[in-house]
Amino acid sequence: MNISKARQKVQKTKDYFLGELAKIRGSRANPHLIEDILVEVYGSKLPIKQLGTVNVVDPTLITVQCWDQNNADAISKAVEKADLNVVPSVDGSIVRVPLPSLTEERREELVKIVKKIAEDTKISMRRIRRDFLDHLEEEGCSEDELERGKKDMQSLVEEFNDFVEDELEKKEKELMSI
Repeated sequence: MNISKARQKVQKTKDYFLGELAKIRGSRANPHLIEDILVEVYGSKLPIKQLGTVNVVDPTLITVQCWDQNNADAISKAVEKADLNVVPSVDGSIVRVPLPSLTEERREELVKIVKKIAEDTKISMRRIRRDFLDHLEEEGCSEDELERGKKDMQSLVEEFNDFVEDELEKKEKELMSI
């Protein structure tokens, strides 16, 4: 594994991290909150985004315009079961998901969840670093190459950790703002 492959793995980890953060509800409605919820339709499970158009109407309302009106009830039930503390309503082919304002207690719970996601992401980064360094040692690199690889990887880790901390801080502020 060379440093460019390690960078690719780090980028995938960053993308995953940002995706997970987007799924955590902040003070505003976000389509990522529900679009990946799996719905039992047509004999299989499909994400909502494959069954309709997910829109944010205003800061407290998400709608799903179902492409097949017969799926509206199934989408509503799936959203209700998703542990988001919401009660969706069905109006023809539209599923409305009103988002109640977050309580202080719920905000604190969400901050804890976000911190756990950040820590898990950092653990993934450490795993990438360990794999990279193990690979360098297995290849029988010279001491200079090994040191250069360690320095390159360390700067990548520091850059990544700074990124995670910045995103964590942004999300924390978003969650705690009213």
